[in-house]
Amino acid sequence: MKLKLSLLAVLLSAGLFAADAPAPGAPAPDAPKGEGRKGGFRAPPGVTEEEFKKFNDARKEAQNDPAVKAAVEKAQEAQAKVKEAKDDDAKKAATEEAGKARAAVREATNAAIIKKDPTLADVVKKIDEAMKNRGGKGGKGGKGKDAPPADAPAPAAK
Repeated sequence: MKLKLSLLAVLLSAGLFAADAPAPGAPAPDAPKGEGRKGGFRAPPGVTEEEFKKFNDARKEAQNDPAVKAAVEKAQEAQAKVKEAKDDDAKKAATEEAGKARAAVREATNAAIIKKDPTLADVVKKIDEAMKNRGGKGGKGGKGKDAPPADAPAPAAK
């Protein structure tokens, strides 16, 4: 009987230790944003890792550009209006405005990148296209992850 209790205690404690272990593939708690996640940030097709690193460095510097800062501020204000909207119509209009403001941030950032380093113009174009064509909410007109791709045939009528 004592042996059974000891064995049970060992098995239970092993289970508790395993529960505290991080899940396989989980980012380390102190990992920088974008690192440690499954897949991480990768260069899109047609862009080398070197070009992608150069782009990311230029993008970080572009955040200090006055036009980018102004666009970011407007986008934040537009997003605040979405949260403040009281009814569905106001929320829909505010969401549309916020989407346009986010697009303006992207355009201002891309312009600042190209202004700083004109050799990145082609890379910016490829990355922008890849972002527009990626799956998920952004690539399906806001219909969410369960929506069929935009080029999928319409479902047959029943």
